[in-house]
Amino acid sequence: MREWLIVALFVSCCFISPVTAIEEETDPFVEAGLSLVALRNDSLDTDQDGMMDAIRVVVVLNSTATWTDLTLSLIGHHAGMVVEEQSVMSFANQENSSLTYDSWAEGEHSLTLEISDVEGQLLVSIPLGVFDLSPALSVPDIDLRLSGSEVMETGDPCEIRRVFIDQTGPRWDKDGTRSITGTPFTVLDSEEFVDCSTWPAGVYTIKETYGNGLGQTTSDELEIVIANKPPPSFKLNVNGDSLQADTPCNIVHVPSPGEDHSDFTKSWTITPSDSITIGNYSNLDCSTWSSGVYKVLLTVTNHEGIKATSGSMLVRLPPATMSAEESLESPQQSSGSDTVTSNIGWYGIIALSLILGAAVFLIMLRSPEQEVLVDGMMYDESGQPDSEGLPTHIDESGVLWRKHDDGEVDWWDRASFSWKRW
Repeated sequence: MREWLIVALFVSCCFISPVTAIEEETDPFVEAGLSLVALRNDSLDTDQDGMMDAIRVVVVLNSTATWTDLTLSLIGHHAGMVVEEQSVMSFANQENSSLTYDSWAEGEHSLTLEISDVEGQLLVSIPLGVFDLSPALSVPDIDLRLSGSEVMETGDPCEIRRVFIDQTGPRWDKDGTRSITGTPFTVLDSEEFVDCSTWPAGVYTIKETYGNGLGQTTSDELEIVIANKPPPSFKLNVNGDSLQADTPCNIVHVPSPGEDHSDFTKSWTITPSDSITIGNYSNLDCSTWSSGVYKVLLTVTNHEGIKATSGSMLVRLPPATMSAEESLESPQQSSGSDTVTSNIGWYGIIALSLILGAAVFLIMLRSPEQEVLVDGMMYDESGQPDSEGLPTHIDESGVLWRKHDDGEVDWWDRASFSWKRW
């Protein structure tokens, strides 16, 4: 019987759990001599649109320490992103503090209040709950605004204003990066205005995008069509044409109405040049040019490199007083009805006519197939074609010119034996 009692006692001892000492858990918040006196949450409508968009947390703390330094952190969780508002408390005995959480996106935001010491050790974490809020801050937005006419040409006034806003990213040091594409030149983020008046002709699709560290993105797109400016339009006013070489003369470049060519490049070409120096001028003084027939060409080039050329003919007659040699080399001007004549001239003309008639008769008898008239054009003694009474001039290249009363000139084509209008 005693043996059975010992066995039973031994078996029961095997099922008895060992006794251990359970240490009481410590509370860092209490150990710091702190106690929470009051905690309140206030929902706010900061933009007065009838929707709650912010939470203000007011906390009252009591401390038994002589002096206490604390860090209060209001942490918000939304869509997997975390933002934090911080405030520092330094006090003795009792103090209150408030933190405001501004919603940065629409939806549910979970808030937690954490209190830490100056060394960053967490003393207490207090869940505040979940709040359905609308945005209190301006979400990222980009707006490209064009200042210019609907139909633009190269050089026309053109400006793009880049309107940009983001209050959420900078609020929690989560700024993003702006990028702009489609411009012919580099544009910096700091440039609020982009000057497109200097862009070459083309079709531009300008797109700017932005995304901050909270996952918020925005973009805007703008299309600009710039056509090539038409070539400069102008005419040449010639004063002094068909006048003597020692009289006033000038050639003026006159832009078409509504055009300004003051800054355009002007290139003059004078044929023959006679060593005349021509610069970038709008008015040429031709009063000092020698007698002769001149072809004047002006090429005007705008800022975009587009050119236009116009020309005119200028005839300068010999001056009243000139040497015999100069008289032979210069075009002659008919005196018209004031020309002095004599009977001797008439007799000479009659005699010359008889001689020419006899010569023609003999030539026709010898060569009936050859004609004195070539395409109906009679030649004079020197072998020059009939100018029909118009003044003539042979230029330095040996080309014969004649000038009409209206200023138009012809040149003699030796291949076709006919006058050609220039």
